[in-house]
Amino acid sequence: MDLERYYLDLFEMLNSACKNIAAGKYEKSDADKLFELAKKGRYPSFLAELAESFGMMLVKVEAREFRLSQIIEELEEAKAKLEAYSKGLEEHLEECCPEG
Repeated sequence: MDLERYYLDLFEMLNSACKNIAAGKYEKSDADKLFELAKKGRYPSFLAELAESFGMMLVKVEAREFRLSQIIEELEEAKAKLEAYSKGLEEHLEECCPEG
């Protein structure tokens, strides 16, 4: 086996997955590649450590995105409640103090 070609192929696999992730256009297979390459003992340690670092960054970004989507949902629910309350107040004012 050509060791140089082996390393180049591994780096290309890592590079491709990282480019897709950086562009925000990644699929589960890209994350799977990162976690596969992070297997110490199976791949060269320097490559496994780099893949593990990128994998951890991906996990943290996904966690932040998930939390932000939860916050957006909470804000939308609060907005809907405020709008309903505001409409109720307007209707109550119209009943109490009709414009004459």
